[in-house]
This record gives sequence, C-alpha cells and structure tokens, in this order.
Amino acid sequence: MINNYELLQYLDKVLDVNGYTDYCPNGLQIEGVTEIKHITLGVSLSDQLIERAINNNSQAILVHHGIFWNKDTYDITGIKKKRIEKIIKYGINLYAYHLPLDNHPTFGNNAWLGKIIGIQKLGTTGYQNLIWYGELEQATSIAQLKIDIKSKLLRTPLVYANSDNKLIKKIAWCTGGASDFFNHVLNMDIDLYITGEAAEPTMALACESGIAYMAAGHYATERYGVQALGEELNKKFEICFKYEELNNPV
Repeated sequence: MINNYELLQYLDKVLDVNGYTDYCPNGLQIEGVTEIKHITLGVSLSDQLIERAINNNSQAILVHHGIFWNKDTYDITGIKKKRIEKIIKYGINLYAYHLPLDNHPTFGNNAWLGKIIGIQKLGTTGYQNLIWYGELEQATSIAQLKIDIKSKLLRTPLVYANSDNKLIKKIAWCTGGASDFFNHVLNMDIDLYITGEAAEPTMALACESGIAYMAAGHYATERYGVQALGEELNKKFEICFKYEELNNPV
C-alpha cells in the first residue's frame, strides 16, 4: 500500500517529468482515494479500461496516454465527461506519463522495443533525444526482420523498402506516432527506421532515400513501458497490479 501523492512523487522523480516538454500533463491527472493497494495498467485510457479497473478493485489507473492533451478544448463534455465522472465516482487515481515513459532508459517504450527486437543501443539523437539508434548483432533481410517483429509484437508491420532483400544492420527507432522524425533519420547512417505509424509522404521518402521504414504499430510499440513500470512498483512498494491488454490495430 502507498499514499497516492507518495506514488506521484516517486513516479515524477524516476521518470524525470521536468526533463521534457510534452504534449500533455504528466503525473496525477485525476485525484482519487488516498491509499493505493492495486493499480490497473494500460496503454491508453478508455471506458473499457476504466471498467477493467473497477472490476479489478483498483485504486489507481496508470497509462501512457491519459485523458488531457494540450490541443484539446477545455470543456469537459461528451466522452471526456463520462470517463471523468466514472473515475471520480469510484475514487480512482489516474496517472499518465507520455514522453517521460517513452524515453526512460530502463522502463521506457524505446528501451523495451530495442530489447525485444535485439538492437544494441549506441546513442540517442533528434528532438529531446527521443530517437534511439543502434545495431543488430547480425545483419538480416528486411523480409526476415518483418517476420521476426510480427512474431514478437503480434502485429504485421507496414514496411516501405526498395527491396525485401535489403540487409538491415543499423537501426533508428522511436515508438508511437513519430513519423515526422523520419526527416531527421534521413541524415543518419541508418538502414532502417522503426516507429509506430506512417504518414502519407513516408513511402516516397523511404524509396527515394534508400532507408527502409517500418510502422510496427503505435499501440504495439508502446505496450511494454507501462508493464515494466508496474513490475518496478510491485518490487519497490509491493503494490499489486494488472496489465489490461486492449489491443488496438493502429
């Protein structure tokens, strides 16, 4: 058991929330009951996840994608109102961590995606150092890598490459919706860029540059950080948790 604000202080510190300029508020987005015994984990907040938390008898929800975003309107109506109303009714604390969870060297989505694929990290670059880069132990074809990643992430990735036989050794990656970072990657000595989604110009940029592009799923690439964080909270504070897999094909 832990106090909700003690948990907030720990998460804010370990995830270095002040080290990022983000698109949303990180931390405790909705305050609930004081004592937390059980946490429901998920990638993105939804009514379905809230219902799972209620059924789990959780005092907190911890997600990567919370309920408030900088570009949203200020009014609390419609779906947002219904979600907030239910969270408050059941006294649930809502914690959300976006870029700080993407980029944490141990618990982060980038760290875990690299580990799952088998990339040896060599460094970071780009906007707020959110682009990671490294190498595979052995070069492999883009066709084989596509098969491997499908088996690991349980999702068929979208790939743009001049040839399925293109050998991949040097990889840059950033989980989630980081297609805009491809313009930065084009200036790197890289064989492949992996992220979650693709944008309309992506195919042409990949074909013309010779750097392969893989969109492995926004959800699929960001399901691991929150689980790793839950494991850490369980070890440190003996808080029970349950990760809810609510798969999204995007």
